[in-house]
Amino acid sequence: MARRVPQRPTRRNITPTVPAKSHMVSAIAGGGLLALGAIWLGWLLLHQFGGPALPSIPILNFAPTTPPNVQSSPLAAIGITLSQSNQTPAVKQQQALLLASQLEPDAASKAKSTTAQFVLLNYQNRATPATHADFNNVPVWMVLYQKIPLPSADPAVDPTPLSRSSYDLYVFLDANSGKELLKIQL
Repeated sequence: MARRVPQRPTRRNITPTVPAKSHMVSAIAGGGLLALGAIWLGWLLLHQFGGPALPSIPILNFAPTTPPNVQSSPLAAIGITLSQSNQTPAVKQQQALLLASQLEPDAASKAKSTTAQFVLLNYQNRATPATHADFNNVPVWMVLYQKIPLPSADPAVDPTPLSRSSYDLYVFLDANSGKELLKIQL
């Protein structure tokens, strides 16, 4: 008779039993966090590389306590400051654009873009002799003609190429009379 050899017990793969609901909740939460991270990264990249103007995320209780100023860095560099006005101008925006185009027809016809903004102008005269009057919170229409092409230079007269190909023109019109107060080419 043959002797029977006792068999060793075999190991079974034992997997822990975790309820399927917790896996589903974890997957949804993880997917949501990944989606939020991707949106945040996209928002950062758009702002970093000068993408379209996107609104910033408002944070409660951190709003500025002073009204925002309307500043343009090229203007600020020459001493012009602008601020917002709550007044109503006598001259309407379309009238200001028409008046400015009549005063500066070349700029109006050649500019890549034109904008008009109602602001308060502050510009102190620091030159001797005076080149303009002092402007202190004067309500004006600032008409901006952007990227006006510069005429190409004649290489026979001046062989050095121009450092830029266009310029911007700021025309400041009195918001009550429509009279031109100031013109700045940058």
